[in-house]
Amino acid sequence: MKTPSLFLLMSALYMPYSHAAEADSSPWQSELSLGLQQLSGNADSQTVNGEVNGQYDGEQTRYQASASVLQVEKDGEEDKRKTELETQANRGISARSYVLLNATYVADRYGPYFDDFMLATGLGHQWWQSDTLSLSTEVGPGYRYQRPNLDEIDDDDLIMPYSVREPVIRAQAKGEWQLVDSVRLEGRSIVISGASNTSVEGAVTLASTITEKLSIKITSKHNYMTDVPPGLKNHDSVLTLGLRYQWL
Repeated sequence: MKTPSLFLLMSALYMPYSHAAEADSSPWQSELSLGLQQLSGNADSQTVNGEVNGQYDGEQTRYQASASVLQVEKDGEEDKRKTELETQANRGISARSYVLLNATYVADRYGPYFDDFMLATGLGHQWWQSDTLSLSTEVGPGYRYQRPNLDEIDDDDLIMPYSVREPVIRAQAKGEWQLVDSVRLEGRSIVISGASNTSVEGAVTLASTITEKLSIKITSKHNYMTDVPPGLKNHDSVLTLGLRYQWL
């Protein structure tokens, strides 16, 4: 990563926001993120990634969906192409509690898994909700299927070379904190535990508003797995610097 680029992005976190935020009565929300990504741990590289998020809030229901694409080129050749999809539907059962259905899918052309799919249900609870702070948790059973890409597994891939079909327990904690009018802190932690492995994924995002719809964000994402091949680290991390545009 070039130092001047990092300096400019970090400096922009303190740029004043002169556009007053307006209440948006629309039930639809959507945003697009583009950024530079630096990977460290069992892999070291730089790449460009993109992500699209959408959300609909009804009186008793909420639908969320996201799609992200990661592409890496080394020495002029494509080295990685990864697509991640996630969707979730919530149905309120009380003022603060809801039932949920979550589905995630990962397709990795050159990575260790051709297919990585999980379907989970459960209960969620909104512990705190205000204009500046929100905190929620979710827990429930699920099922995951993972099909390894045996032709692409290398010595440094964080994977065991066998197919997985098993029930799992999924738990999530999510929070958002509006530090000041133009700076927001977002956090999400997910634990997925099954007989073959337990993974813990955590992400923290610091977003600074530039205009009413445009913001700069810095995201630190960490993944920990209990069972890894001999000689590899249990922990991987990803640092993303980018722009977020909200068009609805």
